Amino acid sequence: MQYTSAVGAGKLRRMRRMFGDDGRSVFVAIDHAAYMGEGPPLGEPMREIAAGRPDGVLATWHLARAYAGEFASSGLVLRVDGGSSELGDLPANDLNQIMYNAEQAARLGADCVVVLAFPGAPDEDKSLGRLARLVAECELLGLPVMAEMIPGGWARAVPWTAENVARAARIGAELGADIIKTVCPGPPEEFAKVVETCPVPVVALGGPKMDNEDQLVAVARGVVEAGGAGVAFGRNVWGSEKPRQLVERLREAVHGAASGAASGATR
Repeated sequence: MQYTSAVGAGKLRRMRRMFGDDGRSVFVAIDHAAYMGEGPPLGEPMREIAAGRPDGVLATWHLARAYAGEFASSGLVLRVDGGSSELGDLPANDLNQIMYNAEQAARLGADCVVVLAFPGAPDEDKSLGRLARLVAECELLGLPVMAEMIPGGWARAVPWTAENVARAARIGAELGADIIKTVCPGPPEEFAKVVETCPVPVVALGGPKMDNEDQLVAVARGVVEAGGAGVAFGRNVWGSEKPRQLVERLREAVHGAASGAASGATR
């Protein structure tokens, strides 16, 4: 019999909680208000998202505590970086910092932590250094790290081509991230170029609100058909009039018909 170290076993269990047997996941990002000051509506909309049974949620410290019961069946990916907001002028440089450490995240019940990194930005050393230090800290606790890799930063100091997105994803993995969250560079089939060179699971972020939810579901399906491990959609889910039904549709698109049948059985 082969044994895994306690730390390795902890990471394995946490990863399986988020990705399941098929290695795919539907994450819902509800962490926007920490820098926007607005975003995911509280109360019943949160409960509706939870009722759709996402595999994981990217949450702020507050939402992780306030809706612990509602999201107890979903993996918790805690946003641990921040320190800037959109209340004033958008900064030209990276002002973020690590707000919570690995031990605090684990105490809150996090299955994973998430941070932004901006390879290709003028001050890329700040975010890449934060990511590496966090990875080393989390490794001691068996806590997975999701790196949100944005080539050139939100200002797009480098174009979001498939090549640049793929290179950014690979950099995040090489620094030790267990999961990469990044942009989809064009049509979903372009995501294959990102996945091919990345040694860890890659999930696509949703970006701006889409007008058509059928299009959103099609993007999710295209991402997994291209080899992606799933999606991490935010405002497209919490901005929906029927977030529960949308999460269920995304689960079916990502996991297949078996997921859709399971969702129906729980109603």
